[in-house]
Amino acid sequence: MKLELDKFDRVCEIIPKLDANNEAVEFFPQSRYKKQYLGLHKYGKGPFCKFTIGKQYFGKMGVYVILVNDEVCYVGECENFSKRFYAYGNISPKNCFEGGRSTNCRINTNILTSFKSNNTVQLYFLETSDRFKIEHELIQELAPPWNKTLGKPSKI
Repeated sequence: MKLELDKFDRVCEIIPKLDANNEAVEFFPQSRYKKQYLGLHKYGKGPFCKFTIGKQYFGKMGVYVILVNDEVCYVGECENFSKRFYAYGNISPKNCFEGGRSTNCRINTNILTSFKSNNTVQLYFLETSDRFKIEHELIQELAPPWNKTLGKPSKI
C-alpha cells in the first residue's frame, strides 16, 4: 500500500506550548506521581511538551501519520483520534513509569525534539474502520523511524 496523503485530512501543524521567547515549554510530569518507586521506563525521563490538535475529530477512528519536514516519521491507528492526541500532548505522570504508556512519552519527546531542531511537524488523519490493516501495511512499506512495531497484524 502506498501512502496517498491526498486521501488523508491534514489536521494541523503540531506546535508545542511556547513561552514568551517562542521556545517550547518543557514539562517533567513524573515528579507528580506518588508511585515513583516503580522506576521510569526507557522513555519516561523527558522532557515533554504540551500540545493540542482541536476536537473536530472527537470519536473518529482511523489511521494517523506524523510527518517531520514532509518525511513520514510515525504511523498509528486509533479508536478515538482526539483522545489519542490528547494523551500524546499531555503526558500523564504515571505513563512515565514502568507499566505506563511508553509510546505516549516516546512520541511526545520526538515531537519536542523535532520542534526544537526547527523542523515542521505535521499531522494527517484518515477516518477508516480498516485501521489495523492500513496501519500495518503503511508501517511495513514506509518503515517510519518512530515506529517500534508493525502495528497489530493479529487484529487484521
